[in-house]
Amino acid sequence: MHFSQLRHFLPLSTFPRAQLVELAQSARIEEPADRTLVFDAFSEPLDEVIYLLAGEASAVTTSGIAAIIEGNTPSAAYPLNDGRFRSVTAFSDVVLLYLPFALVDIMTTWDQLAVVERRNTERTGRFFGRGIPRRWRYDFFPVLRTVPPARIEALMQRFEPQTVHEQQVICHQGEPIDDFFIIDSGTALVTRENPVDDGESIELAQLGEGECFGMEALSQVPRSNATVSMIGDGVLMRLPRQDYHTLQQPPGLALLQPAAAIELISDGGHWLDVRQRGEWQNSHLPGAYNLPLHELRQHASRLDPETHYVCYCNSGRRAQAAAHILEQLGFKASVLDSHFRTISGRD
Repeated sequence: MHFSQLRHFLPLSTFPRAQLVELAQSARIEEPADRTLVFDAFSEPLDEVIYLLAGEASAVTTSGIAAIIEGNTPSAAYPLNDGRFRSVTAFSDVVLLYLPFALVDIMTTWDQLAVVERRNTERTGRFFGRGIPRRWRYDFFPVLRTVPPARIEALMQRFEPQTVHEQQVICHQGEPIDDFFIIDSGTALVTRENPVDDGESIELAQLGEGECFGMEALSQVPRSNATVSMIGDGVLMRLPRQDYHTLQQPPGLALLQPAAAIELISDGGHWLDVRQRGEWQNSHLPGAYNLPLHELRQHASRLDPETHYVCYCNSGRRAQAAAHILEQLGFKASVLDSHFRTISGRD
């Protein structure tokens, strides 16, 4: 399928092109026969996100009400298995889109933590304190996917600006490498020696703004497999290897199973839904307040500092990032360590 088709679905609609391209490559399409059971929420794990591309499907809501979902309508913009329905059955000429749940969830977390940052002539260590610059390309995200969600902001703080100059060699092929780099400005040349041609270097690529190199520094064998030098002056954002590995350990957040979360809510706590606004409007826990992850720092003043908040999303990933931010801001926060559909009585 073409990546542009994914823009019709939530929460994918805000994803940058590169993320959508990767998702499209991971997609699978099915056309089940009429009356085929698509899923039963009570018996199937949430391994894939299911969208209705075309046709009609009959559904039974969590409250037992029958419904018809039609392709290319507002109700089809959301996953069929997002918690609204107890079961969904193919009705007529159905075309279904399946995407890996974990991949969608990771991308959504990164997307909501990304920002379009303001240019600043004074590039300090806190330049990226508000999140991930959107102009950075998605190439580097897979390298950092193992970072615990609550550590992402801390990770961005560890990037250090480094001014570089034309013809400056940043790393040499075969030599140890201690840093991962993202090009903030300028262009870098990637070359590799070819033993067949008596060591002559061959050009592999030219990297521009937002692209990365030095991924080997984050691996178990930190040796550069190519030589990288600057074609012109520029600024690199450098992440030291040691900082990356330090942040692999998850922070001590309170991860609550459903029963413990419900007990905390009954004792005066409050649900905090940190998903996108459209996701919350589509389905959420009763009484839950919606403050999307990407708005959390800006609008945290709307929250009650005396209330203990239980953050939730579709998996706990975005909720962990949110709870960490809230704790930094002085709030009491825990995380529902599962999909919110495990809690009965959803709206």
